[in-house]
Amino acid sequence: MPHRITPFFAGGYYHIFSRGNNRQPIFYERENYCYFLRQLRNYFAPDKVEIVAYCLMPNHYHLLAHLITDSLAPLMQPLALSYAKAINKRSSG
Repeated sequence: MPHRITPFFAGGYYHIFSRGNNRQPIFYERENYCYFLRQLRNYFAPDKVEIVAYCLMPNHYHLLAHLITDSLAPLMQPLALSYAKAINKRSSG
């Protein structure tokens, strides 16, 4: 996740998004979407962040998150890494 100048605050609502390099796809088939949502549920504990809405598209995603804690990076980094590793493993295998 890139460095953010404006800090996150508990109780705030934030638009979180990410897209593939050079706008390349990050979701290739239905199972990719399902896996991402499962990982999202695993990494975003309800006592830290509430996902209000989401939109998953072939080359990017959007999340509307309500923060209960005051930090998002420790949640986003493992989610992104987990998903990237799974996709890379599937692509090479």
